[in-house]
Amino acid sequence: MAVSGARMRNRFDHLAKEIGRKALGPCGSTVAHDGIAPETLFADLRHEPNPARKAERARLGLLGRISAALCLIEVYGHAPSAEEFRACLAKHLAFWQQRARNKKRSQRRQARTKFVEPSLWIIAAGAPTTLLTKLKLAPARGWPAGVYHFGDDILRVGLVVASELPRDRSTLLVRLMAAGPLLAQAIKELRALPANAHERAVAEQILLQLRNVLGDKPRRTPKEQEFIVAMLKGWEDARAEGRAEAQAEARTETLAARVETQANAVLTALRVRRIAVPEAARKRILAEKDLQRLERWLEKAIVATSLSEVIDDRAKGRSSKTLRPAAHKERSGRRPARVSGGARAAG
Repeated sequence: MAVSGARMRNRFDHLAKEIGRKALGPCGSTVAHDGIAPETLFADLRHEPNPARKAERARLGLLGRISAALCLIEVYGHAPSAEEFRACLAKHLAFWQQRARNKKRSQRRQARTKFVEPSLWIIAAGAPTTLLTKLKLAPARGWPAGVYHFGDDILRVGLVVASELPRDRSTLLVRLMAAGPLLAQAIKELRALPANAHERAVAEQILLQLRNVLGDKPRRTPKEQEFIVAMLKGWEDARAEGRAEAQAEARTETLAARVETQANAVLTALRVRRIAVPEAARKRILAEKDLQRLERWLEKAIVATSLSEVIDDRAKGRSSKTLRPAAHKERSGRRPARVSGGARAAG
């Protein structure tokens, strides 16, 4: 990214910084638009990890791995040019030298602090073909596709080409920060995550705020308009899904209410017919979820003379002999004789 006033007005630069700052903040000291002396140079993000926050970093996927050591992070919504790469390198070297000077001063004060060499990470939406070719950058061993290292421990520079990264959850925050042509797809993936996903907690509100800011602009660039369309589509789809879920829940609740009403109607009809209902049978009627079966029981209960004429035990794989003697016992106070098979209800 160029270091200019126009760049600061670029809303997508702000998006990258805000997502990075919010994601990395819980993991350690994170500063957006960090000034680097002696010249007025500004890094998109400076992150100094807190060693005790490994669990927080682990939730960030590739971004957490990038930020595991002290680093500057520069973000481009395009493939950076050679000039932009040199500008990043200049900030990185200035920051490195600044920290080295501070280390010497602390040693003079007899403060024993370990010097940590910083890294530079450049996140680019597209592949900078010229840089990859002329600098002979090779894929970083042990890292996902799309990650390159440059200068080994002499320069400690990493380049992340978002367009080459695996399209999975571990790279989502980095792809959101890179924005560019991949942003619409990344937003879609974000919306597909569970409502309690950490990535959504980090990025969702920032994306919505940016959409609102851009929506108020009287004139928008094609890139800004594309972003608004992607946001509207994603959130409209989510609202449609929410409405469908709400309707399904309402239908379920309505059916449950009808089932409960019908079960109570069966018990009422039996009470009106002065047919005793043992506790086991009462629980069974109330637990029945088949509305059609309950309706059939109610029709029979209205004219029945015994419980066995109402409940279809064969549907449950049980014999009515279990319920009918119990009902008769409650009415007579004594155990009845064995009931023949012909007394079973037809259901």
